[in-house]
Amino acid sequence: MTVLPKFVHVRSLKREDADSIVDLYKTVGWKLSKEHVAKWIKYSGKYGRILVAELNGKIVGKVTLDTAFPPYAEIVNIIVHPGYQKMGVGSKLIKECIKIATDSGHNIIYLMCDPANREIHRFYAQLGFIPGILGNPKKDRGNMWLYYFSKNSFVNNFLEDHPFSELHVSKGKVNFHGSTFYSMKWCDPLTEDVLEIFIKGQPGQPESGGTMPRISGLKCKLGEVEFDCWIQEENNIISPDTPGKFRLKIVNKGGKETSICIKPLPLRGVKLTTEMPTHLKIDVNECIESRFKLELLKNFNIPLKYLTFPTITVTLTLKINGNVKAIVSAGFEHTEP
Repeated sequence: MTVLPKFVHVRSLKREDADSIVDLYKTVGWKLSKEHVAKWIKYSGKYGRILVAELNGKIVGKVTLDTAFPPYAEIVNIIVHPGYQKMGVGSKLIKECIKIATDSGHNIIYLMCDPANREIHRFYAQLGFIPGILGNPKKDRGNMWLYYFSKNSFVNNFLEDHPFSELHVSKGKVNFHGSTFYSMKWCDPLTEDVLEIFIKGQPGQPESGGTMPRISGLKCKLGEVEFDCWIQEENNIISPDTPGKFRLKIVNKGGKETSICIKPLPLRGVKLTTEMPTHLKIDVNECIESRFKLELLKNFNIPLKYLTFPTITVTLTLKINGNVKAIVSAGFEHTEP
């Protein structure tokens, strides 16, 4: 890869960039209007960022970063002018997305990728991305999802403590407590500790329907601590008149009593309630269940139409025995009342 000149500047999109962005899209065969760019600028800042790469006053790259639902961040539609490819423009845009996301507490970053393009696989692998949902290279829009687990994510914490862990990614959906998910599993051959996360989603973005990929379950074994945890949505739709309801289930599979603290990540414009205590103790082989209700408030203003999926996602953080941390997420597809 050619070293990028130092004077390439990555910055936020400005209103005066509209003509340049429209021209950039034309170079790769995509249609875009200046009116659409104006809507991007209005959206950018609260729940995401639109970044451009500028070289000698010329915009040569663009990327969108969505951060509506912590701790997730999605990188969308990275474009590099054909005359400036393989010069490091794309990697500089991605690295800036990672920095912005991580600095704001979004430590699980994901994006779509062509499952048949080995060159783009190498590009993202060098930046620290790994496959989560493999996709199908034989199908149109059979896109795979790649994940980047930054510092402070529970996956990265496991990998730092288990540097020889081996990754296995399921080729298709696997069964986990009666539901089917995609699986990413790390096993330490020395300690036999295991972390497995279960992703609810689908390859790529379907022409219609689909749901935001999210971690809906996990299996963890750390010495004597061993537990399964998963989310079970009771309905798929949420609207101002219809709350989303889900259950959190945890099974203690270890050899001693386990304490757990449950705390939701803040999300503007929603109200999450439960009748269960947030501090629990779970006996050996005991399964506990907590029911939650998610309601949209009048000040909910996330611009879902600009996101890849209109999935309203809420995430629970779990602290096991005071130090083992993890997250699980529930998601509901938004509809107008």
